[in-house]
Parts: sequence; C-alpha cells; structure tokens
Amino acid sequence: MKIILFICMALILVGCSQDQEQSQQNPVGTYEEGDTNTDLYPLTGEEMQTANDQRAVSVVLNNHPSARPQSGLAEADVVYEILAEGKITRLLAIYQSTYPERTGPIRSARDYHINVANGYDSFFVSHGYSPDALEMLDNGVIEHMNGIQYEGQWFVRSSDRVAPHNSYSGRELIEEGAEQRGISLEGTPAGMAFTQGEEVVDDGQSAQSFTVSYDDTSDLYTSTYDYDTSTGTYSRINNGETTIDQETNEAVAISNIIVLETDHQVIDQEGRLIIDLVSGGDAYVFQQGQWTAMTWRDVDGRMVPYLNGTPAPLSPGMSWIHIIPTSSGFEQSVTIHE
Repeated sequence: MKIILFICMALILVGCSQDQEQSQQNPVGTYEEGDTNTDLYPLTGEEMQTANDQRAVSVVLNNHPSARPQSGLAEADVVYEILAEGKITRLLAIYQSTYPERTGPIRSARDYHINVANGYDSFFVSHGYSPDALEMLDNGVIEHMNGIQYEGQWFVRSSDRVAPHNSYSGRELIEEGAEQRGISLEGTPAGMAFTQGEEVVDDGQSAQSFTVSYDDTSDLYTSTYDYDTSTGTYSRINNGETTIDQETNEAVAISNIIVLETDHQVIDQEGRLIIDLVSGGDAYVFQQGQWTAMTWRDVDGRMVPYLNGTPAPLSPGMSWIHIIPTSSGFEQSVTIHE
C-alpha cells in the first residue's frame, strides 16, 4: 500500500514540475508564433473576457465621403487603408474578437483585398469586384459571400444613403450566409497578425499628432491622428471630421498606426493597381505618442513590421494600417505635427 501511495505521489510531483516548467516557458498573457494560448485575442493582444474560437471575417468598407461615418468600424481588430482607383482609399476591416451587429457600407473588392484577407484565413465579405478579384473569387481562392449574388438576402440597402454607399451586412447575416453555404466560422487565425505586448518600443521619436495623406491636392483621404495620454490611444480625423462609429457615435480608438511602403503600379485605363504585398520595404510604427522607423516582411501572407530582426511589439488594441506607394514615400505622405 505504501509503495502504491509513493508511486502516486511521485507521478503528481512530476506532473506539477512539468506544468510549472511549461508555465515558465509560456506565461499567461504572452504569445509566441504557433502557440495555442487563448488568453489573448489573437489580432489585438487584449485579454479575452470569454473563450473565443471565432474565425476572422474581413469586410471591404467604402471610404468615400458619402459613406462616412461607417458602421462597425470601432469593433474591427485591424483596419487596412489601401488605395483604389483615382487616389481614393478603401478600407478592409478584419473582425475576430467580436463580430459587428452591423457593418458597412460594403464596397467592391480588389485582388489585393483578397490577398490581405487570405493572410488571416478569413471569411471574405464584399459587394462587387474588379475583373481580377472576380477571377480569384470564382476560382475559390478564398471563402466568401458577395452582395452581387446575395443583395436582399445577406446584404441590405439602407434608405438614408444612395447606392453604392448603402450596402450593409452584420453578424447575423454573415453567420447565416456562411452556414447556408456550408462555410465554417470557427478557428482563430493560426498566428497573431503581429507581436502584441505591454513592452512597446521605447526609443522612438515623439508623435503626439501626425497626418497621413494619399493625395497632396485634396484632404478627402487625409487622416490626422491625435494621441490621448489618458487612454494610450489615437483618435482619427478624416477630412476634418473625427472618425466615429455610426452605430454608437463613439470615436474610434486606435492603439497602433502602421505605415507600410510598397510598390504600386497602374495597370489599365481605369486606374486599377497592382500592389506588391510580399517583397518587403520600409515601415513606420506609431504607438504611445511616438514613432519608430522599421521594415516590413511578408509572414504567411501578412505584412509584419520588424525591428532589429524581430517582429515589432505593438500595444494591445486596434491597429490601423496604411499601405502607401513607395513612389510617394514617408516624407511626402506623413507629416509629424510638433
């Protein structure tokens, strides 16, 4: 009997020792690539309130002045702002920590929206498409639903705006559309979009207020960011108006603004673009009232900022990513206000 008791106690001690060693290697609140720790939302680095195994959902949002303010924008984990034709920008909102009850106005896809969304293994939602994007969707490059096929079913037109600035969807419609098409919305992204953590870069230059512009002749797609020391986040002012969520009238709070330079090439008379999302280039990260020059790399389909050879640490919360042409560059596109 004593021998049996001794063996049981030894097994318990070995198990505790292994658990303690594993805890020290992967402490609560940290994440390493390939880790299955679910204490943090994978795209924001914020602590989970409840267990979450949701798949990421990417939605192409209209950013025309007639489409502002957008709905569901404040609930996005990551927002990409990317040029379309004619120096206008379009947004790609990526949701994982929560799905918005209402999101829109939803707009047409470009091939590079699909490529960015694919980096998150996300379910892709758009209304319309360019010829190249249509070919990708028809070839099954990404699981998706589109308002061209499902308007009136999983896409609803609002009466307070005119087309094409009034197509909306939301959590219930997206979940219903995915279910009826046999598409699973379970499974978090395989790895974090970025390295999130409390320890951010502490040797950057001051950036309490700054501007990112896509057109030096117009302010329609110019964003000014102002840092709030009490919240540790930036507010965004677009063409003179604070960016708010139409559903709540609350200002969008952004923890990280990331500016990525890459090659843009016009390919047709419509002004459509080829945007290089894989070759790497210069990157600039704004967080906690300062900015740091970095580089970016393609990591499993995601454009990840690197500092001194490792993924850059970011503040927990929403990240807003500006993809700008290398031909314009940081000096022409970004102005620091001090």
